Amino acid sequence: MFSAPAVFVDIETNGGNGDRGRITEIAIIRVEGGIVTDEFVSLVNPGSSIPYWITKLTGITDGDVADAPYFEDIASSVNAILDGAIFVAHNVRFDYSFIKRQLEASGFVFRPKLFCTVRMSRALFPEYRGHSLEKIIARHNIQTDQRHRAYADAKAILDFTRLAVREKGEDAFADAVHLQFKTKTLPPNIDEAAFATIPQTPGVYIFKDSEGAPLYVGKSINLRTRVMSHFASDTKVSKEMKLSLTSHTIDVIETDTELEALLLESAKVKELQPVYNRLLRRKTKQAVLLRRDNDAGYATISVENRALDEMTDLSNIYGVYTSRMKAKARLEELMQTFQLCPKLLGLEPAGGRCFRSQLGLCKGACFGNEAPEKYNLRVELALDRSRLEAWPFDSELYVKISSTKALLVDQWVIKGVVSYNDDIPTVESISNGFDIDTYKILRSYLRKNPSSISRNLY
Repeated sequence: MFSAPAVFVDIETNGGNGDRGRITEIAIIRVEGGIVTDEFVSLVNPGSSIPYWITKLTGITDGDVADAPYFEDIASSVNAILDGAIFVAHNVRFDYSFIKRQLEASGFVFRPKLFCTVRMSRALFPEYRGHSLEKIIARHNIQTDQRHRAYADAKAILDFTRLAVREKGEDAFADAVHLQFKTKTLPPNIDEAAFATIPQTPGVYIFKDSEGAPLYVGKSINLRTRVMSHFASDTKVSKEMKLSLTSHTIDVIETDTELEALLLESAKVKELQPVYNRLLRRKTKQAVLLRRDNDAGYATISVENRALDEMTDLSNIYGVYTSRMKAKARLEELMQTFQLCPKLLGLEPAGGRCFRSQLGLCKGACFGNEAPEKYNLRVELALDRSRLEAWPFDSELYVKISSTKALLVDQWVIKGVVSYNDDIPTVESISNGFDIDTYKILRSYLRKNPSSISRNLY
């Protein structure tokens, strides 16, 4: 099958990701010149309890692994049978990531060539839909006695590889091997040819699962480079590993400029609500810091849940957070750094002196010991970076983003897109409310590109 020794590998795990992921069973079948020359099979004590759903899937219980060796106890034997061989597995980068991490923790360097039987199945049997090991075993009538156990699954991928060579021929198999070695970081369920069609331009990309549901939305000034970068680190970053294993298609939307890509990414995340995007996902209400002055003239801050797209006055918003807990945590930090009063920040019940003033950590604004002007100046300084900036213009204006396109903006809200065709502008109206992410993107762009601002279309 291969011109060098190969090891057919399968592992069972405790279901954990990243540093919490541990092997519970490992099987390795070494093949040289088409002949099985060695085998290694062992349960592994993960050092923690096995979740019920994993036991239900594999049949491996806490009792089974209680007296099993820890991985470090078998690391030298595992390293010896793997030595110098091509590493073959179904969804190979998953098994490889676990074994690599645990071998390196035991002091071994592990850098084999990788061969994925999912990608082999897709390349040599493109007429079939679905390339899970379950489906491969069923349609090719591969005999196995115990699914989801390491040795049975390792033996199944060995039998499938032999079947593929017999049915498709040595030349076709050799081509599949050569292609995988050239494109070793690509995910198993996406056709290699699809990556060649991704443009090297600004835009937005969308990873989707087997049912077409969105998994992740991202943006870049070079779409192909950014998409490929996700899979270069999938053996080290658990989120990237999940994305690699579950992605089946990639949609791309080209844009003319990086600014458009930033705005489109924000809009698509809110529209599609993909699983692996969190920062830009739409929340109906957000925790905002609102400033009001009390009867004595002191600035007070309250944390309130508000829908920003319904607010018309942004001048008293001094911060926007995804949760009340994060908003209050930020106020705690600022209180200590700038000696602000916890009562006026809403962190202690109103009335009387705050506890910090009794310790000399508050200058006494809560009982009139500090002038309102001095205290309010510190509040402004403390919250300057998080405060929403009022629209600094007296009307709507046009923001030029390329030689052929501009945005019509008012109160940090994009009202329309202007296209210049043969120097004749046309305006496509957009109906949007205020959005905190659009605000941040536009504010940053205007600060860096003040010459882009115009009060007329020409």
